[in-house]
Amino acid sequence: MKKVSQSIDDTLLDYLDGNLNAADKSKVEQSLRNNKDWQNRLEELRMVSIVMNETKLSQPSKNFTQLVMGKLDQYPAQHHFPIWKGIFLLMVILLAVGIATVLVSSGAFDNTTTSIDLNQVYLSKKFINEPLPAFHFSGKLIVNIIIILNLGLAWILLDRTILKPFFQRRMQGQH
Repeated sequence: MKKVSQSIDDTLLDYLDGNLNAADKSKVEQSLRNNKDWQNRLEELRMVSIVMNETKLSQPSKNFTQLVMGKLDQYPAQHHFPIWKGIFLLMVILLAVGIATVLVSSGAFDNTTTSIDLNQVYLSKKFINEPLPAFHFSGKLIVNIIIILNLGLAWILLDRTILKPFFQRRMQGQH
């Protein structure tokens, strides 16, 4: 079955609803006699119309809003993450940052380098004809990036587990 256009769908819906004048109605009926796709689509639309007319929309009770709003304060908000776990996790992150900082400052990663040679990666030669570059990374740079990411994580953790609950309790105490 071919897909029927939106304008034909609209015309068929108007035909089903009885919204067409006599001339348009006779044109649609003539097209329905000659076109099997129109007949099939009209039957589909008729079935959908029957189902939609039989479906009863459920309505909430008249005091639904008052019931919901009345129960909002019934259950106090729970802390999802205990403060002591946040402090412990923050201490572990700061310890890892401290150890990494001591190792970087003592020169443990100065001689550590690695390189990634893209020519060793198998790529089809029909796309790339020229040699690809190689990238060199120093261990010190990688560890410094890890330290910065850990410090960012520590700040987020400090905010979520210590500062936010502290200021929330302070705001609740003022009311």
